[in-house]
Amino acid sequence: MEPTAPHPSAGAQRSAPPPVRLSLAPYQAVPGGFDGVWWPYSRNLSAELPGLVEAMHGAGSITRVIVGIEPWPDIPHEVAFGVHVVTAGWFVSGHEQHEIVLCSYLKGFRTLLVVPPATTPDAADWLMDTPVPVDGSRTATELLTLATTRFEKASQEAPRRTLHGVVGQGA
Repeated sequence: MEPTAPHPSAGAQRSAPPPVRLSLAPYQAVPGGFDGVWWPYSRNLSAELPGLVEAMHGAGSITRVIVGIEPWPDIPHEVAFGVHVVTAGWFVSGHEQHEIVLCSYLKGFRTLLVVPPATTPDAADWLMDTPVPVDGSRTATELLTLATTRFEKASQEAPRRTLHGVVGQGA
């Protein structure tokens, strides 16, 4: 009998997941507002949630999340990773859709603005660096619209370059 070669992926190591894109305010620093901003890589909650929950470790053991139903095409009732299980629920249409509420038995809950995965890096960076008003005067949708408008306008005003110079200016 001839020895068989191992399957090519048998010894291959999985690549590390990308870093979680998360910006947090100090705990309870923003009463009535957002506690931070999360920019997931995809709309796959089962794939994105483990990294977020692990990154939120300092906020207590997250046991439940509540998300907007519109941005997430498939919301599982539970997401298990390692020995940790997180129960998921959702807001129905009409409620703010670009939020995630993370619940911890010991530390209460934290509300994050969820930046859609397809958001431009400039707009997402601005949202992650912009302090949210403490009175909650801006909804998640208003903040996303403000950022998108701000950076779309800036990109439209910037001259477009080609290999031969600036478009629209005699090159």
